[in-house]
Amino acid sequence: MSVQKRKLSYWGIEFVSGDNHFFDAPLFCRFLSYVQGLPADEKLFRDEKNNKAVALSSIRDETKQGLHLFKIVFKSCKYNHSPDYMSSTDGSERPTDKQLYEGDKELTHMCMRIDGNEAFTIFEDRRNGVTMGGVVKYFNKLLHTFLAQEGITDNFYLWASIIPPEDFLTALEAADRVSVAELFVEKKVLGSKYLGLMDVDANSQDDLVITLKSKPRQSLPKRAIKQTFLSLTTEGSKVSRIRLYGKDINKMSVMIDSLKGKRVEEVTVDLTPNGIVDSYSIFVKIEEVMGVTE
Repeated sequence: MSVQKRKLSYWGIEFVSGDNHFFDAPLFCRFLSYVQGLPADEKLFRDEKNNKAVALSSIRDETKQGLHLFKIVFKSCKYNHSPDYMSSTDGSERPTDKQLYEGDKELTHMCMRIDGNEAFTIFEDRRNGVTMGGVVKYFNKLLHTFLAQEGITDNFYLWASIIPPEDFLTALEAADRVSVAELFVEKKVLGSKYLGLMDVDANSQDDLVITLKSKPRQSLPKRAIKQTFLSLTTEGSKVSRIRLYGKDINKMSVMIDSLKGKRVEEVTVDLTPNGIVDSYSIFVKIEEVMGVTE
């Protein structure tokens, strides 16, 4: 029997090539469509070491209020484990009819909001389901073939970074090292006295992204980042958003985003009569967290 309370984690998914983080929204959307269209046997991967099978169950492409959303469900099972059944009423036992190559199906839900800068992802954390690391590994197994079909020879892959639940300044202070800072500034600075580089038109994105990188194994100064963040609330500020990449004290990759201050870590969902999480119910909760409503 599943439990009604579900924990959600927050991630940013991008492409990585060498030390460069980037995101190509149309390419990523085409990749998800490619994965969805694969035959069932090509969607299945088996982790022989851990006796676990993972497959894409469904992808739904939705757009609401101008937001491009993908609702994704993975299914998985643990196999090579087929003990007898035991009754919860009298303790009696009976042989199972489950084969060693079969396992109880577990569902894992995730929702991606796609924009020009990232795939902001809310992920259902499940001990018995698929981890985010497993999802990224799954997608990267298929990405190479997809890129070859697209005629792309660059060697890049998908990367997922944790978005901490704390507010921006708290997460910044807790970070062990900040290696990359992205400043989103108004596009008009390209043709202004600030840069004077080029004219801009309606076809360019609203924000220009300026990337600052630290020297290898060093960190960008937190004090300067904090001052820039505080300037976001200052009238006339040219910086609209800050996104940081670095390591926490456990040397795990983290992404800290000034737009991701509010966090909901647990939601209550509906269960079906046989004790399985109702997918519609959990996606409604995820949309509420994302601020997407009917």
